[in-house]
Parts: sequence; structure tokens; C-alpha cells
Amino acid sequence: MKSQMLLYLLRQTWSNPVFNDSYPPAVFSQAAAVIHQVQAIHECFVATLRPILATGMPHASEAEVEKVISQIAPKTTAFCVAISVGEITDLKRLSAAAVAIAISYWADQSMDRGDEAMVVAVRRATASGHHGSLPGTRPLSWSIQARFAALRCIEREVRRLTEDPDDLPYVLRAIYRDVLENQALMRDLSRSYAVQTDGHGFWVDQAETVARLAIADSGLMSAVTVIYAIYRHHHPDLPSLAEIYDHPEIASLVQGPCNAAVRVFDDFGDRQIDEGQHPQWGIFNINLFNQSNPQWVRAFVRNSGITDEAEHTALLAALVQNDLVGQSYVTQTYVKLLRSRFASLPQSLWEDYGVFLKLCKRTLEAGFVNSVGDIALADTDTDDSAQPGPLETMVFYEPHIQN
Repeated sequence: MKSQMLLYLLRQTWSNPVFNDSYPPAVFSQAAAVIHQVQAIHECFVATLRPILATGMPHASEAEVEKVISQIAPKTTAFCVAISVGEITDLKRLSAAAVAIAISYWADQSMDRGDEAMVVAVRRATASGHHGSLPGTRPLSWSIQARFAALRCIEREVRRLTEDPDDLPYVLRAIYRDVLENQALMRDLSRSYAVQTDGHGFWVDQAETVARLAIADSGLMSAVTVIYAIYRHHHPDLPSLAEIYDHPEIASLVQGPCNAAVRVFDDFGDRQIDEGQHPQWGIFNINLFNQSNPQWVRAFVRNSGITDEAEHTALLAALVQNDLVGQSYVTQTYVKLLRSRFASLPQSLWEDYGVFLKLCKRTLEAGFVNSVGDIALADTDTDDSAQPGPLETMVFYEPHIQN
């Protein structure tokens, strides 16, 4: 992994673009030590991931497998592992966390690129409880069986993090169900929308479903839970994930504003890919910034936890504007939403669940940096130093709303 890209990602994330206190000010003075740790993890991570992807991509050459690794490795190591900023030194478990998330990134990416075998394998993995043999009696193609075998490695890696019955099911749920199963459903909906002759009719029927799934499969909790499970392994007095998932105020925060903001950041970064402008990266996928149907936008905003009707109208106007200025208004609105919701949390919640909330904030910082898009974040031969940071492309904008 090129250190230039790693430095770029870490510098952007640690600068706290969303909040002002997710990472401590001293993080930059510790950068050399953290980067050394991340690079050590990266070596173990790649050595483990390479044969898994080779299994899951039986028709791919070694060069094609390496290309996939180069596309997902920087994002995985910088956004998943480095959020602990040296607070956790358990390289074995941090590497396992990176591998588990990388496999899910690969599966998600494959579905976005139209890999129907992966869609079937994901459905089989989630239907079978993530382990054991493939359910059903119909013989499956070699490609599907290969992808399913690779997906099963997620559970193997997660079990290297924790076997705690109050944590393990929730980590698996965050990866298999919240991300992969929901993404498979979104792939079906995107395909259905693409062949519709009546786009309005599609949104009448599906706006609420698309909004719910787009928010639920943001990937926030998959990244947070794997790291939190490691913290809790070393500090068993921390609240379990079972307790956290059962807490109504935390659930409301995560399932609404947090997940929605990550979806906004991700869709902003991948809006060209999701239009199909870069076929090697993805085929058509529904994207908040590309489809501005009022029913879909309002359903998304409502499920985000934004109740103000004037804000609904302003966000719709900004999306209809369909330029960088309007798009940046949407992104900044969700930054403000996050700041407001975290600032309003009672002190008692921070006292009881502070570590979990801190990791959520750090992952949201990474999610914002992710708004530069997957192509910019890939470890390619492009000049990484020229890649714009998300704050450099954002413009504050108050949309003109016609009466």
C-alpha cells in the first residue's frame, strides 16, 4: 500500500472534518507510530485476504485479484483499523477486523458491478445463518459456490475478534444483514428501476422501501462493531453490543442520522459511478444525488430523523439543482445534523457508552472523507497528492426555494 495514500486518508480523517473532538489533538504527534502499526496490520491483512479473494474469484488471474486488493485495502485499513489511533495494540484482532470488513467491501463492490453470482451467494449466506452448507437442493454454479465460500470467511475472522455471545451475533448482523443482505435488495430495486417505463410509478410503490434500505446498508455499524468488540475484549467492563443495540436512544441515533449521513457521504462520492459513467467500477445504482424524485427524497429525509418540513423542501430543491453547490448543501446539512444530535446527547449517555459513541464519531469522520469516492480512494498509479479532500470540494449553499 502506498504510504502517500495512507497519509492522505489519515490526515483527512484525523483533522475532524465533522466534529472537532473525535480524534485527540495529539494524534498527529503519534502519526508515525500509528502508521507503523497500520502498515504492520496491512501486511498480515493482505496475506490473509489474498487467498480468500482467490477462492471467491476462481476465474480471476493473480493480477485481477491484486487489483481488487489495491482498490479496497487503503479504505479498509485507514477507515476501519486506524480509528483506534493506537489505543488498541492487538494486531492479530485488528487484522481480523480489517479482513472481515474487506470481504464485505468486496462483496458489496461486486454486486454494484453487476455480479449476479455474488447476489445469489449473499442471499445464501444470510439465509443459512452465515455458516454451514448452502441451503436448498438446486445445484449451484462454481462461481456462486466460490463466492459463498469466501463470504463464510467473514464469520471465521469475526470469531477471531470475539466469541462473546453478547457481542458476536451483533457483529455478524451488522456485516451480513445490515450491509450485504440489504445491499442485495437494493441491487434488485436498482435493476427494477432501470427497466421501468414509469419512474413515477416505481417511486409511488417503492420510495419508502428504497429509503429504508439505503440508510440501513450504510455500513457504519459493520465498521464500528468490529472495532468495539476488540475494545471490549480488552475491557470487558464496557457495555456489550447486546446492551447497546437494545438502547432506544442509541438505536435512534444510529439508525437515523448516523446511517443516513454515511449514505449521503457515500452517494456523493459515488454519484458518477452509480450513473454508470465508469463501468469498470459499477453499473447503474440508485443514488440520492442522481434520482431526485420528491417521494424518494422526502422518504429518505424523514427516515434520517429530520422532521422539519422546510428542511425537507430545502434538501429537495438542492438535489433538483443537480450541481456541486446544491449537492454540497445536502452534505453539509447532514454534517450539521450529526453535530446537533451528538451535542444534544445527555451526559449520562456519554458516561455509560462513551467508548462506543467515540468510535461512532470517528467512523463518521472517515465516512465524510469517503465522500471523495471509491475511485479517488483506490491505491492506483494516479497522483494521490492531487486528489481533492472532501472539504476542498464542499461549498455552503442556501437553495432558492420557489413558492
